[in-house]
Amino acid sequence: MLDQLQTFIAPKLRSVLKVLSIGPFHKKRIVFFSYFGAQYSCNPKYISEYMQAHYPEYDIVWAFNNPEQFRYLHKKNIKLVKYLSLPFLRTCLTSKYIITNSEIPSWFPVMKRQVYINTWHGGGAYKKVGASYNKETAGKQTRAALARRIPCTYISSSKAFSDLTIRQSFQHTGKILSCGMPRNDILVNQDHPELIQKIRTFYHLPEDSHILLYAPTYRASKAASDYAFDFRQVKTALEDRFGGSWFFLLRMHYFVLNQLGKSSEYIDASQYPDMQELLYASDILVTDYSSSMWDFALTNKPCFLYASDLDHYDLKRGFYSDIHSWPFPLAESGSELIQNIHSFNEETYLKDVRKHFTDLGSYETGHACEKTARYIVSGKL
Repeated sequence: MLDQLQTFIAPKLRSVLKVLSIGPFHKKRIVFFSYFGAQYSCNPKYISEYMQAHYPEYDIVWAFNNPEQFRYLHKKNIKLVKYLSLPFLRTCLTSKYIITNSEIPSWFPVMKRQVYINTWHGGGAYKKVGASYNKETAGKQTRAALARRIPCTYISSSKAFSDLTIRQSFQHTGKILSCGMPRNDILVNQDHPELIQKIRTFYHLPEDSHILLYAPTYRASKAASDYAFDFRQVKTALEDRFGGSWFFLLRMHYFVLNQLGKSSEYIDASQYPDMQELLYASDILVTDYSSSMWDFALTNKPCFLYASDLDHYDLKRGFYSDIHSWPFPLAESGSELIQNIHSFNEETYLKDVRKHFTDLGSYETGHACEKTARYIVSGKL
């Protein structure tokens, strides 16, 4: 009943809220929000910073659930507004550009005179999303379909993402900016070595140490402890195969991060504000089904998959392609993970990664921010 009511109200509320568009229209103002107002991160952050550096005549506004936590952005000449508040809606409706990395609510009004850019928050084409993932209620699916009808331009990381995710799963028939993910420019170009020192300093790591970043996806059926593997044995395997001393950074979903207890075996990096900086500074990534594997592979550094619930996840969620065809060594148990580390072949891995990018039709060139900014300024794809 609640689903039906929300679905009924959404288009009517959208019409009512358009009254907030009355007044001066700012043709050079951009409103950003990331992960529904939770963070200053991901593709919107990198587009925002590029625009400020190269097109300072544009006004930048960021929306947050808790804007008081981001007051430091005032020093960057960024205006703040509370996400989903009336001032936020009015600011959005009187601004030429809206940029986010997730779907906006189905009741959210976007005017024809505006440019709405959805960067999304994952590259490649791995676990199913949107209409391809049919586990939501009928009402939620209907509201998602309504939201997707709002005219927007999607940013795409690859041809596979355009075809399978944007066109098929999001049922988007509008514009696609095929330029790669802006947040990945630093991973492609590898021109920010100071980020490595930044992470080492932040977590008090020795200069000559190595970092393994463990970043699993969220599953409602799993507690934080369910994601763990034998850190000591994995550390020994890393020392045997790659040498040096190793430290583990854990990046858990915010739904379960409060469940993490303190441990001498790993460092909780769940609340570090920028995942791309962690990827840049890490020597190895271990994940399961996260599209961070796409991002990290751009660095040519080893990525391992640890998927202890693969059969259940594949049955419940599903993938766009067979996970066994991906270039990342796959383990369904801790012992397999250790074996994959010991037997890792860099030459084979790099060959498989290059083929993977070719097969998926990668658009990543390290110039995504530049191309997105050019689109904002010129209106041309």
